[in-house]
Amino acid sequence: MSSRLLNEVAIVTGAADGIGKTVARIFCEQGAKVCVADINKEMGESVVAELKSKGFDAIFAHTDISDETAIKNMIEKVVNELGKPSVLVNNAALISPGRNVDDVTPQMWRDSFAVNVEGMWQCAVAVLEHMKELGRGSIINVGSVHSYKIVPGYFPYAVTKHAVIGLTKNLAVEYAKHNIRVNALCPGMIETPMAFKSWEQTDDPQASRKAMGDVHPLKRNGTTEEIAYPAVFLASSDSSFMTGQSLIIDGGRSVIYHD
Repeated sequence: MSSRLLNEVAIVTGAADGIGKTVARIFCEQGAKVCVADINKEMGESVVAELKSKGFDAIFAHTDISDETAIKNMIEKVVNELGKPSVLVNNAALISPGRNVDDVTPQMWRDSFAVNVEGMWQCAVAVLEHMKELGRGSIINVGSVHSYKIVPGYFPYAVTKHAVIGLTKNLAVEYAKHNIRVNALCPGMIETPMAFKSWEQTDDPQASRKAMGDVHPLKRNGTTEEIAYPAVFLASSDSSFMTGQSLIIDGGRSVIYHD
């Protein structure tokens, strides 16, 4: 076990599966005490049981980040059982199915912003008071390649992910005086269980997986570990002079022109 995050108290939202689950595991491997926060109680508790079986210090908090009370309860549990949070990974998101602008109802719009922007903001607010008391902190907001590029048919998901970058920059400027850094991670196509599920719904899952990978200059999709280790960098003192920035981790997809 390495110690880049030794004694850090980290909250990872949306940590029951996918990128969040891997971030929680690798943070533990790097010495952090980790709260797995997720709306899925069964899966979240399973993740924590696995982490504890390996000797790691982890807890589960049943959390709907669109519910301010649930966030407050989660923070209280973290403080009582692990200590004041010094790292927040705002990973939880509502990934809406591909929709055209005309197909989106006002409720769909509100639901997307309630999780992807408002929930992220409320989680940040909840940890900031503790980070100010500590005199340091790192908040990592998980954006997307959708934060910079518009893929037709993904409204309003891309709108919310653009907002994540604005939130990141604004918080970074406002809280720099407290030695609290705020940065964003923007993944491209990552091979999560959700991605595999979508490919399984096609006529040829392997061909669909390969086709998606082929749009990247590296000719493959990314792994959850390839997002988790950059998250370690942003959470640790290795990035101590970095704030208000975004790391785009997409195999080069965003730097080439697609027809």
